[in-house]
Amino acid sequence: MKTKWRMRFSVVVLFCMSLLMVNATSFATAPAEAGVYFINLGEKGNATLIKTISGTTASYGLVDTGSSGDYTTYVEPYLTSVLGTTKLSFIAFSHMHGDHAGGAEAAIAGFANANTTLYIKDVADPASTYPGEASIANRADTIITAAKAKSMPIGKIKPYEAFDNDVGSLTELRGLSANKFKAKIEKFTKNAQGSYVSAGLYDTITFGKFTMTWFNGNNWNHESIIEQLSGTWDDNLNAAPLLLKCTTSTGTNFRTYLGADVGENSNQNYSYEVGKKIQEVVGNVSVYQVAHHGFYFSLMPDSIASTLNPKYAIVTNSYNDIVNTYYENHHITSPTSADLTDATSTLKETLKSTVLQKMYFLSGKGGGTDNRIIDALQANNYALLNWTGSTIKSGNVNVEFGGTDLTVTQP
Repeated sequence: MKTKWRMRFSVVVLFCMSLLMVNATSFATAPAEAGVYFINLGEKGNATLIKTISGTTASYGLVDTGSSGDYTTYVEPYLTSVLGTTKLSFIAFSHMHGDHAGGAEAAIAGFANANTTLYIKDVADPASTYPGEASIANRADTIITAAKAKSMPIGKIKPYEAFDNDVGSLTELRGLSANKFKAKIEKFTKNAQGSYVSAGLYDTITFGKFTMTWFNGNNWNHESIIEQLSGTWDDNLNAAPLLLKCTTSTGTNFRTYLGADVGENSNQNYSYEVGKKIQEVVGNVSVYQVAHHGFYFSLMPDSIASTLNPKYAIVTNSYNDIVNTYYENHHITSPTSADLTDATSTLKETLKSTVLQKMYFLSGKGGGTDNRIIDALQANNYALLNWTGSTIKSGNVNVEFGGTDLTVTQP
């Protein structure tokens, strides 16, 4: 009898242990509740898919489409494989340049319906004679016309607080309040008579697990400082970056900042000043889509605010574009051993991040033969790089949020 009881007791213990093991396995990583998916376009250009899940139902939004050719080659097949016949909840454009909005009409035609909202900044005048302004205005109008043909709601990205006076110097620009760098969304919907009417003004837009906040609502191009230094329409300066705050079922918040092209370059002081001010308003983020694809336009020395301090950086271009830029902007024509002593610190310095854990490059290593930073990183197992064993990995980057977890993968 004792033997039988011992056997029964052992079976019960093993069964309980198996349940614990199943539970430990099941809850080791929380299932994804939302995600931000960066689509590799094979070159510079942005297209980012946003996903939020409610129960078993997933909803999607698209931020930028890449160029017309890249949309056809990369974005459309990707959306078809992920969405199937599901339509997008929104399509948003940071600005009108071809490498961000070239596939707009095709995306609207293929993946939008009357429930899909278009978010767009529409501040240029199609009748303007100011160099470059009319073409940007006409591009925005064409996209809006395509959206109206499908009776889509339209969200206009507008100033949170307009300029009180003309901005005539960099000193005045630096002294502007935070509200000057924010944006609001005015929604327009089609009424029974077929006319578009205002449906309200919003500070933020809720999309499932995400709270979406746009920045840079003002039109900079006709401020005196811009006309003096540029003399032509700069739509990068008017780009509207987007902050995506994801709140999971545990109440955990993760912040992803899509930097768009409002950035900096050595010939346009006004541009990096605006980019810096916006980032100061945004504050700390977990994931940063590096402004202007990681070109030197986005990496003017000491211009990127340390307040972003991202753990993960997504470059929609190649490693060589960002690292060689660092050398160029710091006037390092021949990196010495001192420049390479701590290669990890060198890469962190390019983004002004003290907590950077990994940099992902959609286009991988890219061209160029300067491998000195890569070689220096070998000593610490290529820290910060998604290293394949022989080169830097290229391809889509998937950021997913669930429970208290944030995971980043490049399949």
